[in-house]
Parts: sequence; C-alpha cells; structure tokens
Amino acid sequence: MSEERSVMYETNVVAKVLIFLASAMVALYLVFIAVGLSLIANDIRGYTPCQFICGIMPFLLVVDALVRTVVQSTPAQLVKPYLLLPLKRYECVDAFVISSIITPNNLLWLFLFVPYAIMSAVFSAGLMPALFLVICLQLIFVCNSLFFMLCRTLVIQHVAWLALPLAVYGMLFLPWLVSDFDTFFRFYGALGSLISEKSLVPFVVIAVFVMLMFKINQKVQYIFVSAETMTDSDVKIKKISSFSVFDRFGQTGEYLKLELKGMLRNKNMRHTFIFSMGFIVLISILDSYTGLYADSFSEKFWSLYPFTLMSMNLVRIMCPEGNYIECLLVRKENIRSLLEAKYYFYSITLLIPFILMLPTVIAGTYPLLLLMGMMIFTAGPVYCMLMHLAIINKVTMPLNTKLTRKTGVETNYVQVIVEMVAMFLPIALVSVLDAFIGSIPTYLFMIIVGLAFILTNRIWINTIYKRMMKRKYKNLEGFMSSR
Repeated sequence: MSEERSVMYETNVVAKVLIFLASAMVALYLVFIAVGLSLIANDIRGYTPCQFICGIMPFLLVVDALVRTVVQSTPAQLVKPYLLLPLKRYECVDAFVISSIITPNNLLWLFLFVPYAIMSAVFSAGLMPALFLVICLQLIFVCNSLFFMLCRTLVIQHVAWLALPLAVYGMLFLPWLVSDFDTFFRFYGALGSLISEKSLVPFVVIAVFVMLMFKINQKVQYIFVSAETMTDSDVKIKKISSFSVFDRFGQTGEYLKLELKGMLRNKNMRHTFIFSMGFIVLISILDSYTGLYADSFSEKFWSLYPFTLMSMNLVRIMCPEGNYIECLLVRKENIRSLLEAKYYFYSITLLIPFILMLPTVIAGTYPLLLLMGMMIFTAGPVYCMLMHLAIINKVTMPLNTKLTRKTGVETNYVQVIVEMVAMFLPIALVSVLDAFIGSIPTYLFMIIVGLAFILTNRIWINTIYKRMMKRKYKNLEGFMSSR
C-alpha cells in the first residue's frame, strides 16, 4: 500500500512492467545456468550432485551479495507513522525484517536450485534428499540476505563496518587459501554428503543461523531506528570553508558551493561518496593485480562502472533539494543554474575514478584510451540521460535520516531502469562497435560523442529546465507531500 500512496505511483506502472520482464529474463538465465551445472555434475565421477552444488556455494553467495549491493536498497523502516499506534516497536521492526525476507528477490535463486535438483539430485540421491537440498540452499540464501541487510544497515552508520562483509566472505575461502582448491571443494561438499544421507544436522544448523541473523537484525534495526526517532535536538555546529574560489562563477558558483557543502555535511550524500571511493579503489586493485576480470565483457564493464558509480547521486537528482524546493523556485532561472552546477560538479568528480584507475593502465590491464573514452562518454550522453530524471523526480530524499524515512529509490522503478540503462547501454554499444571497427576507432568514437554532448551541455540543460518548469507545481506538490 505504501507504493500505491507514493507520489511516483503513476510513473512507476510502466517501469514495474519492465522490471518484471527483466526479472523474468534473469529467472530464465538462472534456469540455463542450472542446466549447465547439472550437465557438469552428472559427468563428474568424484563428487555427487549434492556435493557439487554445495562445493560451489561460496561463489554463489558472493555473487548474491554483489548483485544485492548493486540493485537492492535497504528497506526503509517507516516507523514514525506507527509510533502513535498501540503497537510495540519491536513488532514494527519485526514486520519490516520479515517483509525483507519474503520479497520475490529471495525466491529468484529457486530458478537455479529446483531445475538442478530435478535434473541431477533426484536421479542420484532420490526425491527426498533433492527436496531437502533445495530447502537447505534456499535457507542459506535467506540467511545471506539477512546478513546483507545487517551489513548495509551498519555501513550506513559508519563506512568502517564495510570490513565486516569483506572479512566474512573472505573467510568462506579460507580452506582454499590454507590448502588448495580440492580441500576447499571437499570442505563444503561435506554438507552435500550429509544432505544425501538425509541427516537433519544441516537443516538444524542452517535454521539456527537464520534465527540468529533474524534476532541480530531485530536488535540492530531497533537500536538505530530508536536513535533516529529519538534524536537529541542539540546539534553540533560544523565550520565549513566558504569556498570563495567559486565566487568568480556567479550564481552557478553559489550552487557549486551548495553541492560541495551538501556532500560534506549531509550524512546520506557523504556516505554514498565514501562508499563509491572505497569500491573504486577495490576494483582498481583487483583489476591491476589479479586476472579476475580478464575477459572482454568484464574489461568493458569494470572500466565503465567506476565512472557510473560516481554518478549515483545523479539518479536522485533534485531529491535532496526537495527539502527546500520552495526557496529555489523564488527567483527566476535558479533551477537552471542549479542544474548547470550539478553537471559541472559531477563532471569534475569523474577525474577521481580516472586517477584511481590509473594503476590498471600501469599494470597493462586497460589501455589509457579506454579509460579516457569511458570518462568522457559518461560526462556526455550518460550524464545527459541521468539528468533528465530531474523532470520526473518528485520525492524528497532525507539528508541525514536513513532508516526511518524513504529515500525515494525503493519504490521509484524509473530510477532503477535508467540506472541499469546507464550502466549497460554503453557496454553494449562499445561491444558492437568493437566487433565491427576495432578497439581504437571505438574509443575515439566514444570520445567524440562525449565531447559533443559536453560542448552542447547548455542546450540540453536548458531543455531539461524548460520541461521541469512545465511540471513545476506537480513536482512541488510531490516534494512537499513526501517530506
């Protein structure tokens, strides 16, 4: 019902259909993977199908966590509206934790487990062990989703908590690091042996872990939700530089100051920026010193993703300004100056991932021309597409609170689709051009197209501004009603 009450409900109808189609494609892709894994498992003589799927389970858990990091947001804990009702706060928190468990996203992995069990486990171990295998694997991934939600909540509070998931997922591969891959595979394959023998030990242990993660999430969510809803009114005043260097740019310079100060003093924007920096450094290290992303698709994806990651806040363009949108609409053309300032600010920040990714050039992983092409192409057509979201965005994003208010992205499926298009369309374009005209001409083409959009930024920004003004009162109503 919260989605139906959302000011973006009408806009989301078509986007939800597209999301459903994308989910159907992912489900079909998982079925194909299940067929491939079952063929491999049936040919292997050293391990049973149950042992095989359990042996590769750590890799699947890491993939699950990475996908959730990219496409899933922590569910907003809308506790404030329920504080006046005769409900216990634990019951409210429990409801939100349970709702995050029973989401359709957690059922997608069944499109991998069920076909695999039918094609492999049923014939080798029997119907009951196959059913037991599916239940145990599904519970493991439910536990993984609870752990992800816990980590996401803690990282929101402080970026240092990022060490927790890195340590836990790293420990999954400890048998491999200590000994060899065969030892690693046998270690996790033992779980499959117990399942084949119809032992209740795996089910009991996994169920205990699920309950433990649920209770930990309950406690942690309650602590942080209570902290946000009972915030002390005394606020420490922070002294921030006046950034007088931007005075020469007039009104646009003032909005550049506003954007930079908002990044430094507002919790949500600052955490997003810090998370982006940490992830880019991690990608640069992996690309420079490992062969993990050596194939053609990974090369293009991971060379573009750091630049797209820097534009994460542009997906919610105008949403932070929804907190004071009336002030911005007082003077004529304030919004246009704000849009120009945002474009210049985020274009300049693209130099940060470019510098952080230079070790990959030194290591010979990526050519310099590829990084330049991705950076300029992102500043051109990708930013142009993302900034068009300013026309339809009308949900206010809280500047500091995170758990007790919606950020707008949880139910705004248009933002999700545009973000996915911005991430994968350039990769598809580069792949097609690379196949027909070669790498160097493709990178030069991206630079030329990107420069064309950069040099004409005033034209398309002015178009965005005019379209925003036509929807001014509709958007104003949405911003004010979603605070």
